[in-house]
Amino acid sequence: MTVALETRPSLEQEQYLAAPDPASLAVPSISAIFKHRSIIRLMVLRDFQGRYRGSLLGALWPLIHPIGHLLLYTFVFCVVLKVRFGADGSTSNFALYLMSGLLAWGAISESFARATTCILEVPNLVKKVVFPVQVIPIVVALSSTATQIGGLLILSACAGIYQGALHPTLAFIPLIMASQIAFMVGFSWILASLGVYIRDIRHVMNLVLSAWMYMTPIVYPASSLPANLKFLNWINPVAGMVTDYRRVILEGKMPDFQVFGIYTAISIVMLFAGYYFFMKTKNSFADVM
Repeated sequence: MTVALETRPSLEQEQYLAAPDPASLAVPSISAIFKHRSIIRLMVLRDFQGRYRGSLLGALWPLIHPIGHLLLYTFVFCVVLKVRFGADGSTSNFALYLMSGLLAWGAISESFARATTCILEVPNLVKKVVFPVQVIPIVVALSSTATQIGGLLILSACAGIYQGALHPTLAFIPLIMASQIAFMVGFSWILASLGVYIRDIRHVMNLVLSAWMYMTPIVYPASSLPANLKFLNWINPVAGMVTDYRRVILEGKMPDFQVFGIYTAISIVMLFAGYYFFMKTKNSFADVM
């Protein structure tokens, strides 16, 4: 009769068997996002259409909203406070400069505000193992940018009528927008993940966005900042983006490539950092929700 002897693994073997598979801890390359481009395109279209479905003015709201802010800020800062942009101190010139800043800021702030709750709003998708939840913050960022693109077309037309011609430097807009989208997506990934674990983050972001707007030269020219606060233009990537939009659309100048290089580098770092943070934390979303 043969007796089977039970062999107990050594301490080293137990540690090896208990250790997680390194492949399971690896974060997929950010380039893997491209294989989900058809899902992203479909979700962006549905999100954009769904926000205005059933309203009387429908797709006109993305244009009415910034125009309403434009009229309000023009009255307060141009008529009441006498803020001026450039050598032309007219109200029309102020409105053009203001709109060029408001459009970019509107897309960025909307993306960040919505990102804090975008995962919580789709628990059914989060609990589906096969669904790539990392595309949800991308959809939020791109949907917000779609509104900005429509506004930029109107702004360019108004600038052409007011100035008598369209500047060839408009060709640089996609370059600036690419950096803007990279920054928006990266930061939206971070906010979306934090929003699952820290429910107060959306309220904190409302305060942060209010302060951030006035730290950005939107309703005032960057040159009006005191000397001891000039550093804000360098550490704030949105300030550089707003300034470059004005340069290429209204002033017929190329982007300030030194500033462009700084905020583009910040945007790229934010994109990869946001992706890594989101992918490392997303596995616990379903448990927390």
